[in-house]
Amino acid sequence: MAILFLVPAVGNEHLLEQRVAGLSLAERICHHTQRSGIDHTLLAVSDTSGMALPGKFASCRYSSFHELDRLHIELCIVCKPGILPDKECLEWLKAVEVEPHQVAELSEGLFVFRPSDIGFELERAFEPDGYHKLLDFLHTFLVRKPLACQYGTIYDLTSPDKIKKAEKVMFRSLIKDTEGFMSRFVERRISLAISRRLVNTSITPNQVTVISVFIGLLGAWLISLGTGFWQVSGAILFLAHSIIDGCDGEIARIKFMESRLGGILDFWGDNIVHAAVFAAIGLEWWGRTGAVFPLFLSATAVTATFISALLISVSTMTKKDGKGPMYTSVSASKKKARVVKIADFLSRRDFIYLVVILAFFQHLDWFLVASAIGTMVFVAMLVWIRLKD
Repeated sequence: MAILFLVPAVGNEHLLEQRVAGLSLAERICHHTQRSGIDHTLLAVSDTSGMALPGKFASCRYSSFHELDRLHIELCIVCKPGILPDKECLEWLKAVEVEPHQVAELSEGLFVFRPSDIGFELERAFEPDGYHKLLDFLHTFLVRKPLACQYGTIYDLTSPDKIKKAEKVMFRSLIKDTEGFMSRFVERRISLAISRRLVNTSITPNQVTVISVFIGLLGAWLISLGTGFWQVSGAILFLAHSIIDGCDGEIARIKFMESRLGGILDFWGDNIVHAAVFAAIGLEWWGRTGAVFPLFLSATAVTATFISALLISVSTMTKKDGKGPMYTSVSASKKKARVVKIADFLSRRDFIYLVVILAFFQHLDWFLVASAIGTMVFVAMLVWIRLKD
């Protein structure tokens, strides 16, 4: 069934151009409709000159004239200007049962009908206040069927205050269920505040990843210089790396800039920083005492870090298509066994706060001992999970 998403925006073109979390409303509409599998998206405007959408929106365009008869549309979803249904809502709307000679209406500003019921006479959608004119016209021919949105969210973006409210909801939805306690309630609050400012700039998620890795490596270098001030400063930078590392994924998801390359860069960047910190603690300990044992602990932790990263990459990330977070669990299986849940818990980054605390008390050596043991146990768990999967 060919489906059209139509926005009658004649006289309200400014609503399509307003910015919402770094993108215009028109761009957000096109992202949502394309990802939900809608065949055509038409933004009805009075004049298309000077108005263009990026080439990646092959099924979306501005139009100033009635061209529906050329699209062979079987179902039409009409959206009020300034209203934005998300992907889940659109997928639900596509599946709504609309009987012949029926118009299904949502009070938020959407209605669905079969264009063939009115002989494809949709010229009213290309007039000022086209949404209400078309709906009033349909009421004279079709039976009204009230609907309530069952899935997803419908955003009202008709005023600056409502846009701010919608942006808060959008950013809050970026918090993953799989995150650790400190990540969810401390790091995300800071990273989301940073991302809210970065989305309106030209900075890319991959650039944020590189900056984050640089900060983490700088922190590792400071840790290697000695106890006290150096290790505390390095530990704080390590924490800053973890916070900023959340921004790349947030920006990528809210601006629809996810990519497989970005996910891989983020994943391996994290592991390189973690390995560098393990190495730095061992080097500082060895330089201070002359003992070889710390180097053995560092080598063990670093080796186990890269082995576990490789196992996770092969077993889970190779199956991802680049949409959504690349890493959410150590197992790609939907059914999580107890060992998987334990491994997922151990893979969270809450341990970074322990690094900061132990640096203050000049006992990062304790952390290295625990890490050398813990990373090897983690590798063993991953091998077990891999064999079971």
